[in-house]
Amino acid sequence: MANFMKIVRKDIFDFQEKNFFFAIRNKIDYARLIAYSTRLLLLDFAPTETNSFFKLIVDKMSRLFFYKSDKYFSVAFPFSIVLVNDKISEISTYNGTQVDNKNISEIISILEDENFKIKPSPLEFYMDAENIDTSSFLLLEEIFQFEPGYIRYDYDQINENGKIHPLYHFDVNYSSYNTYKIGLNSALEVNRFEDILDINTKCGYITE
Repeated sequence: MANFMKIVRKDIFDFQEKNFFFAIRNKIDYARLIAYSTRLLLLDFAPTETNSFFKLIVDKMSRLFFYKSDKYFSVAFPFSIVLVNDKISEISTYNGTQVDNKNISEIISILEDENFKIKPSPLEFYMDAENIDTSSFLLLEEIFQFEPGYIRYDYDQINENGKIHPLYHFDVNYSSYNTYKIGLNSALEVNRFEDILDINTKCGYITE
């Protein structure tokens, strides 16, 4: 069977890190992360040396992997991409709606609005909004309905507490009501983190 895996890497400059490495606690945070990631994916610039980066890996899975120092995390990517000569030429929703910089800028504007943060309903916000395309609200609604699939690998020397809070662990899910940890016996390499989440490779096992 042919391998159709697509991998796109984007470097994150220091001044951009605040848009990618922040606590994800709800769907607004997830949507914000997706918006800024999509904006960067739409840009074409030469790779350089940075302290952090992210990778979009699309195969049977479609995930964003973010890396900074010895902490990694991953979320599901809710759009499809078209690559031409290893560069993204198009990003669209699974319903076929094309995603462009104007949509993304408007989505970021909505997410940063204090009224929206208080009552995060795209439909209700749309009723009172001006100068924002309907397509941007529909796009935001699609992101909100998507399963985030959040998982983070953490190397936490500060809060280490035996098997209660292992030095190496996964944090699964972002909500304080649903999150849980899976302890690891040793440090995790970048490639292994991606391999664990790749449904085309052999499963990892939880053992005591």
